[in-house]
Amino acid sequence: MLNTSQAGPAAERISFRLVGVWTLLSYTEKKEGCKDTNPLGPEPVGILIYTLDGFVSAQLMKPGRSAFQSRDWHKGTPEEYVESGSGYIAYCGTYEVDEVNRTVTHIPTVALLPNLIHRRQIRAFELNGDRLILLTAGVADADGVLVSSHLEWHRLRKI
Repeated sequence: MLNTSQAGPAAERISFRLVGVWTLLSYTEKKEGCKDTNPLGPEPVGILIYTLDGFVSAQLMKPGRSAFQSRDWHKGTPEEYVESGSGYIAYCGTYEVDEVNRTVTHIPTVALLPNLIHRRQIRAFELNGDRLILLTAGVADADGVLVSSHLEWHRLRKI
């Protein structure tokens, strides 16, 4: 749920300014010692929704993923599932805002990746009008190299 106990009028609180529907403009991963990459391609598609009562939903995808050959999506090939799943990030749950440290924490209860469920996803943020930048701290990948994410969003509408 939103922390509304912090000082200042409600309209000035960052937590209230996050509420709304956002569209993804860019998603870049920065890997220590490597060139920046775009995991979902140069023009990713995504929707991020923050509700006033503390819920978040994030859906991001790489455009141009191939359709399954079967009309029954339960009967995709292993290769089709790999392509569709590796080009998609999805979760929903609750969120908390720390206005002092300028972080938003997503706490997924439903997720495409089971590893995310109930794991606190802390993001530093920059909010400037209808632009929102979410930054993840460097996390070690399988090789022990630090990787951080930079996601830029544009507000579609307030809710």
